[in-house]
Amino acid sequence: MLRLALAASLFVSLFFVPAFAATYYAEQTDFDEHSVPEAGYRWDRGNLQVCISKEDGVPNKYYVWAKLAVQDWRSALREYTGDADAWSMSARYAPDGAMAGCDVRVHIYDTYKDFPGYPDQKGAYTAVQYTGGISDEADVYLSPKVLHGDGSTEIDLPGYAFRNSAVHEMGHVLGLSHNAKIKGYLMSPQFDFWEEDDQLPITTMELSTLAEIYGSRGLAG
Repeated sequence: MLRLALAASLFVSLFFVPAFAATYYAEQTDFDEHSVPEAGYRWDRGNLQVCISKEDGVPNKYYVWAKLAVQDWRSALREYTGDADAWSMSARYAPDGAMAGCDVRVHIYDTYKDFPGYPDQKGAYTAVQYTGGISDEADVYLSPKVLHGDGSTEIDLPGYAFRNSAVHEMGHVLGLSHNAKIKGYLMSPQFDFWEEDDQLPITTMELSTLAEIYGSRGLAG
């Protein structure tokens, strides 16, 4: 889920040729949609600093999966564009009180009820502050326990579903909005945890949109 702090617009039209023999992304196979809507902001810095904290009692594996979400995007973007020097993103652990200087702050809570946005926010969400289309900072809120859309069923996310959630929210951080299709895409506005039984891949659709947003210099563009 995406929550924006400011309104903005962005106009970029560039073309990229994907790299071959990909291992960090998959080719798009569902062509109901051909691109991911842009959120209207982008980063403009050489290295995106991501800090990850977790509440006491949250198992360390959730921190690891959140860190892997950052690495997944970095590797997929580098491979897709064929530029190993661009798309620099680093992730590290930092307690909530030690996040000064972090561009992106990822907060992992034991339950959705601990979210700062609760009760309005009952599932993972991202808040981005930006000025004139350039991102200033972002906060991502994750939990292994969320509330189903029916408003009453609590869900303990299996590992692949939490990873889906973390990768999805990092897509928002980078500048992607939601696809129109309710289910099936990584950036769909809804995941059905009873139908999916594996992690959704980053595909050429998400990557081509980000390549258009940022151009040849990646995050420093």
